[in-house]
Amino acid sequence: MDYRRNNQGGGGGGPDRRGGYGVGGGGRQYDRNDRYDKGGRGGHNRRPYERPRHDQRDREQERVQDELGDIEKRLGGLIIRVGDKITPTLETNLNTLAGILDNDYAKHSATILKSLKACILELPMKSAIYGTLTGLLNAKNAETGGTIVKMASDLLQESLAKYQWRNAKLLLRFFGELVNSNVILPTTLLQVMEQLLVVLEEPTVLRARADTAVFCVLATLPWCAADIHDRNPHDFEKILGRIEDYMAAREEGDGVEGFEITKVFKDSQCPYVQEESLTLLWKQIQNLQKDDWDVSILIRPSQTFDAVLGMSSQHELPTFTFPPHVDNSSYYLPPPLLRIFMDAEGEQTSQLPDPYSISHFIVHDNLSDVLCLFEINRKECAKYLFMVQYSYAIGTFADLSVPTAAAASSTDMETDTPPAGWSVDHLLAEVVFTELFRLPKPEFKTVYYSSLLVEICKSFPDSFPTALAKAISKLYERLPSMDIECAHRFWTWLSHHLSNFGYLWNWADWSAALELPYNHSQCVFIRETLEKAIRLSYFERIKEALPEEFQKFIPSEAPGPSWKFESPDHPYHAMASAVLNSLRAKNSIEQIEQTLESMKNAPRLESLTANEREDFIRELFTECVLMLGSKSFSHVLNVIERYLTILQRMNSTPEARLHTVKIVAQFWKNNTQFMGILLDKMLNYRVVDAIAIVKWVFEPEVWQNEWHRSFVWDILKNTLNKVISRVGQVKDKLSEVVKEFNATPPTQTKEVVEGVENTLSIVNREQKEVFLIMYQKFVQVLQSQLREIEASGEDVDESRWWQIGLGWFLELGRRYSKEVTTFSTTLEAIVFSSDSETGGAIDARITNIFQEICRMEIGRSVDMN
Repeated sequence: MDYRRNNQGGGGGGPDRRGGYGVGGGGRQYDRNDRYDKGGRGGHNRRPYERPRHDQRDREQERVQDELGDIEKRLGGLIIRVGDKITPTLETNLNTLAGILDNDYAKHSATILKSLKACILELPMKSAIYGTLTGLLNAKNAETGGTIVKMASDLLQESLAKYQWRNAKLLLRFFGELVNSNVILPTTLLQVMEQLLVVLEEPTVLRARADTAVFCVLATLPWCAADIHDRNPHDFEKILGRIEDYMAAREEGDGVEGFEITKVFKDSQCPYVQEESLTLLWKQIQNLQKDDWDVSILIRPSQTFDAVLGMSSQHELPTFTFPPHVDNSSYYLPPPLLRIFMDAEGEQTSQLPDPYSISHFIVHDNLSDVLCLFEINRKECAKYLFMVQYSYAIGTFADLSVPTAAAASSTDMETDTPPAGWSVDHLLAEVVFTELFRLPKPEFKTVYYSSLLVEICKSFPDSFPTALAKAISKLYERLPSMDIECAHRFWTWLSHHLSNFGYLWNWADWSAALELPYNHSQCVFIRETLEKAIRLSYFERIKEALPEEFQKFIPSEAPGPSWKFESPDHPYHAMASAVLNSLRAKNSIEQIEQTLESMKNAPRLESLTANEREDFIRELFTECVLMLGSKSFSHVLNVIERYLTILQRMNSTPEARLHTVKIVAQFWKNNTQFMGILLDKMLNYRVVDAIAIVKWVFEPEVWQNEWHRSFVWDILKNTLNKVISRVGQVKDKLSEVVKEFNATPPTQTKEVVEGVENTLSIVNREQKEVFLIMYQKFVQVLQSQLREIEASGEDVDESRWWQIGLGWFLELGRRYSKEVTTFSTTLEAIVFSSDSETGGAIDARITNIFQEICRMEIGRSVDMN
């Protein structure tokens, strides 16, 4: 026991901080050894009655603060936990909690409001619970209800101003539940919806902007439409009419920007119709309207308290303003429908809700919100994801703790809720993959979804791993039609997932891939999964985990360097050994340069031209640097830094830099992870530049043999990210120095500002050149191969090479759509105007992707007139 802690007990005696024992209740405590305390400047002793008497008061204040903290913690816990599971005692629990909060509100209003705020925004599956709780508090004290309404109103104003659309959606949903609880009138909420839909009155409203407003309104209706329709049908129909007009105008024209190029599967091979999210939600709402706005899975706790709530006062809401559009405005829509679990006939399994029912939207939306809201804590996220199933009417989800008879009796056979209940495991797997495969990019880093799935498997080992394995198998079957970026995320995720479970997998299920071509999508998937698994572990470990027949998908030897001059029989082995020994001896830069210069004039090289000699010496020296540093990253970085001057001097021309990239790629061809890291470091050290790496990706030996491998595209994306990041850093620096220059008094000079402006101009020009060269090369290669494919008589759309090339062309356009749009005029004039080789038109499949990417970033307007 730690006797240094204060005695904070209110009962029996306990140890105090001086080691003595006091009487319970916080009375005066001192020990005989403490009778005389030293104090005062002169070191005189003072008697106990002469000391300041603060001990008792301090301890009393500490005790009061502790008790206050315990009370507030208890109140917060009660608010958070209420309605965690729908039981027959829910109404009693709500009524009891409302009484407790009403009694304690005067003393603990801040805690109660803070807890309610957190619950409204972070527990979306319990909107009805907190709406009813607010209604009960309002019935007991209208002032308390008004305070909660004001808090929620202020939050909505703030969320709209900051483009926090998830918060705005959840707050509107809470207001919908306040209508059900008679805290606000239906007319009041309809006015708020009108205020959001005012964007539809803009003559040519930006589609993403209008979509967000319509989505927020439609996403509110399942929770409150029945009550609003009964109490104010006229104004409610007007809202629906405005949305219907918008949806009709939206569908006219060329479709929704970005949707065609953000589909997870190709339409021709997808077993279901891929629906854009707002279009699907509108169909779900229309089906709900046919069902008289009845949502069978949602609980209605407010109906139990109709008599009490009907007598309460209502509150007004302030006027809300949809934020104006500016350059950095961000808008939101959920990802498109992704269906994984389907039967042999292509129909939805009975374990999941009908995708065109409002129930499908509700459960997917709740799960997606929880998944995103708890991103900071995957353990809590896993817990709350499984708790979502307990927030609906009994029988909605399959639950072994619920008797079958009770589940059946609570289920209306006319609804889309199956008697046996839906599977939360299958739904959750579908939702996580929907978010992971969101295009052009997921909301969070892909490692979050990976670590979350690991946590869910470990937390719920009896059911979820089975559903996840089934999802993996279904997605594996659809790889031939899957978007190439989604396939990339899929194998990156699976390698990480297997690394957490001993690399156990039933490889026999995929034995058919053993007979497929090496670049078939399923073969590529297995090969890439295993390559990344080797990176996460080591070669022998993965080899042992694989059946012998699957070892064809991994190298025959552990990844390592490929030193060109290693063999003693190589004609230049002696020269390379001499350079390598000089590097090992840490000879000076001058000594190394003298050695290289003498080798340049060696008799062996007499037959080479001057340029060929330069290339040979560059290759010789670079290979020796890489060989000396091949033991680890730190080794190679030390060698590069020691002889950086020589490397930079050898790579002073574009041709030399491209040559060095090829040397590094050849040296580490058996270890693509080292290849990527070395090229990245050489880019940082300015030994090579971004243009050289881009050109290497489109060299014949690369695009003919390596384009089906992900390391090529990982290196390219990393290079482009570096270029973009450099521009961002200089922009931030310019903003900083301008601010300092405009300060009073200025702390920066005009010359410094002009210097940074010049640097920004340079890096912008470099970025533009990199993207221009990339698209020139990409289109040239695609057009060239297209002619070869057509000449061979092969169906272009069936060509695996064409699928890979066009797939990565699409992905790079999506990923860097902002940059593509910035240079769109130049790109259109130089790259997409005509085939550089034949002078003919660029294939429409290529130009259509480019045009759609530009529209996706700029946004298409909807004419409402």
